[in-house]
Amino acid sequence: MSVVPDDHEWQYNPRHSVPDFARHAERAAELSRTVRERHAARYDIAYGDSPLSTLDVFPAAAPGAPLHVFLHGGYWRGRDKADYSYVADALVPRGVTTVVMNYDLCPAATLPEIARRTREGLRWIHRNAPSLGGDPDRLTVSGHSAGAHLIAMALADDAGADRLEDGAIKAAVLISGIYELAPVLDITVNETIGLRPEMVDGVSPMRHPPSTATALTVVVGSAETPAWIAQSRDFATLCRGRGSRCSYHTLAGEDHFSIMARMERPDDALSRLVLDAAGVKE
Repeated sequence: MSVVPDDHEWQYNPRHSVPDFARHAERAAELSRTVRERHAARYDIAYGDSPLSTLDVFPAAAPGAPLHVFLHGGYWRGRDKADYSYVADALVPRGVTTVVMNYDLCPAATLPEIARRTREGLRWIHRNAPSLGGDPDRLTVSGHSAGAHLIAMALADDAGADRLEDGAIKAAVLISGIYELAPVLDITVNETIGLRPEMVDGVSPMRHPPSTATALTVVVGSAETPAWIAQSRDFATLCRGRGSRCSYHTLAGEDHFSIMARMERPDDALSRLVLDAAGVKE
């Protein structure tokens, strides 16, 4: 049976729209293995009490460096920080202490729980930045796919008493994120995610946009599905309409998985956007 462009599963499940997704995962894992051999790092630092509330730190040469946190994708049900150690190769050579952060996964944790714990983790990193080798006043974040969603939710302006302090996160780069979660209810991966209709409102960044105190960079690949591109475009439009400093970028020819290959070296297109957000110039 052929896939048609308006097929819901094809639009919202990247493994259906990118047949060779496994090749990208294998490349990332191999690059990350070599990075862990070459870089000094501290591994599996606990930022919370739940099983996967851990992070790896790749310190820059100078203490008090700009501090950047990366969150991986995997539709909240898979992947691991060890698969993304390679982002340190893009940032550490430019003097940025790099944190690669894990988070609990579905179905062991619900999506609302994961979002809440991610916010707590970013608060912990901000509070403990000096011990990680970073400057708490120069903390930026990025995330891919589910990681972008979790960052957007962590920055929600209407989180009440749980809201992050204005300015704690100076800038965020959101890569190929999903920001309205109603479509997730009707795709096969929800068998593992366990998203229920009553949860959708509370975990959709389109309904809980970020604080305008954090500068935003929204990035998507031009070869992603139309619905996935629309998620990024509509979210950027929403944030700009609220007064956020928000730029929107489409990386030509990149699909949902290949886009992360643009963050392997400091001069890659995606790395450059992250370094710009961190205030690091050539």
